[in-house]
Order: sequence, then C-alpha cells, then structure tokens
Amino acid sequence: MIKVGTTIQKLRDEAGLTQKVLARKSKITPSFLSLVENNHRDPSLTVLRRIASALRVPEEVIIWDAVKPPRKMTSNDRALFEAAKLIVRRYYEASDAAGPGEVEKQG
Repeated sequence: MIKVGTTIQKLRDEAGLTQKVLARKSKITPSFLSLVENNHRDPSLTVLRRIASALRVPEEVIIWDAVKPPRKMTSNDRALFEAAKLIVRRYYEASDAAGPGEVEKQG
C-alpha cells in the first residue's frame, strides 16, 4: 500500500511550511490536507499535482517516496531499494536546480 500522506507531511516539514500554508498554496482546505497527511484520505491526481507544485517537487517523488518495501525483502535488497528512492529524489532535485535539460547534458 502506498501512503502518500506520510510523505507529503515529511516534505512539508522539510520545506518549513505549515498545513495551513501548504493547503492554501494547493487550493485545498487545511482539514482535507490533515486527512491526507494522516492517511485517512487519498488525494486525487489533480490535488497531488497541486500539492507537489506547492512543495516544489515532482509528483513522482511523492509517489516514489511513499512506496514501502515488502516486509520479506532481504536487508541487501532493502538497502538497494532505499538507495533507488534516494537516487530518484536527488535526480529531480538536481534537475530542478540545474534547469531544464541540464541534467541530461551532464550525463
């Protein structure tokens, strides 16, 4: 199961935003954002895109960060899984900082 709410809350905290501010920037109510962050409601794709935009991260980062590895995964596979999540996030952070097309040119 993917719980995007926990990831949204983590990213909001990292961005130093309150629920009220993120809700306003995402054009949703603070109470709905609270429900999402507590994994009581799932946002629509439209709302997820608005939240991602307000947090200045691609929606792919929110979704990928929200994926949890299977419990029966070996510790080595779990480490690879977490490393892949970090690579995805860093790629998007680098591409955002470099500007359009710059990350591809560096490769």
